[in-house]
Amino acid sequence: MENLGIDLKLIIAQIVSFAIFYFIFQRFISKPLLKFLKKQKEDEELRAKLAEELEDRKATLDEKDRKMNEDRKKALDIALIQGKKDAEKVKNELIEDAKKQAEVIITRAKEQVEDEKKDLYKDVRKKIAQVSVMLVESALKDYLTIDSQKAITENISKKIPQIDIE
Repeated sequence: MENLGIDLKLIIAQIVSFAIFYFIFQRFISKPLLKFLKKQKEDEELRAKLAEELEDRKATLDEKDRKMNEDRKKALDIALIQGKKDAEKVKNELIEDAKKQAEVIITRAKEQVEDEKKDLYKDVRKKIAQVSVMLVESALKDYLTIDSQKAITENISKKIPQIDIE
């Protein structure tokens, strides 16, 4: 084989050298590198899974937030409508109370006017009676006797309260 230029020792040395290189490569480079690549792949898959879970959670939270906002808006609308109804009710109650108070005031005023009117009529009747008595006494004093004057005065006094001036 030497004629062909093949050296058996050199081939064996190269085979042994290759076997040592293969063993070292397999043991110290290939396995740790494959473990590292496998770990990187697992980490990447875990990151993708976590990212997907986060997206799902975010979508769920966004939906809950939107629903809570809608519920809050509905509650505010209901409270606003109820507030308006309550305000309208209070307003109507105040108006009714004011009307009742106005009616009471008007009734009292009418009663007061009526009382004043009666007092005025009493005073007018009294004055008329006094004037009539004076008239009878002074005008008819020369023509009538004292007994006749008293009878006429009593007659006038009796009839004046019966006259109803309105």
